[in-house]
Amino acid sequence: MNQSRLCLVILLFGLLQCGLLGLIAVLPAAENVGGLAHPLFNSMRVGGDGAARFLPVADLAYWFQILVLAQICCMIALGVRPDRRSSGFWVQLGASFGLLAAAWTVMYQAYEGFLVTGQTQMIAGWPYGFLVTGQTQMIAGWPYPTAWQVYAIWLSGFGLVALYVVGFKAYVWSDDDETRFRALVKQYPAR
Repeated sequence: MNQSRLCLVILLFGLLQCGLLGLIAVLPAAENVGGLAHPLFNSMRVGGDGAARFLPVADLAYWFQILVLAQICCMIALGVRPDRRSSGFWVQLGASFGLLAAAWTVMYQAYEGFLVTGQTQMIAGWPYGFLVTGQTQMIAGWPYPTAWQVYAIWLSGFGLVALYVVGFKAYVWSDDDETRFRALVKQYPAR
């Protein structure tokens, strides 16, 4: 993919993000989105029904984040010279995007399921299994949906880190680039 086409894809993702934000802005505000007065403390607000506040914009928020992740991957590709964007590079970048999108999707589904049911039990590793038992399952000290936020979202970015570290010489700065740079430095000494 050439630079201009990649820039247009990034622009398209940005315009779609603006459209999603516009849709969120024009949706009627859900009841009690600013919270409710606390019964004991006047200066404190409590959240109220999270599902009623979140579910009207949930799908728009989900797709907004997917677009953000896709835009990040496209910007990473934009930072690589076009002649170095091999099929291996695109596979690695696509796999990194897949990992990011999968972690976001499972975390989103876990939270959405929690808001609908108020329960956080998972069975066989899939977030909708908690509908059956009504128990809160803890994973490494966190309720199931929060564990996805704390662990999976942060760890899913390591695919992009690995792409950068392992592919640095192939995609960013090769030995030939270093040799040419040193030759330029020798050619134009500092004054």
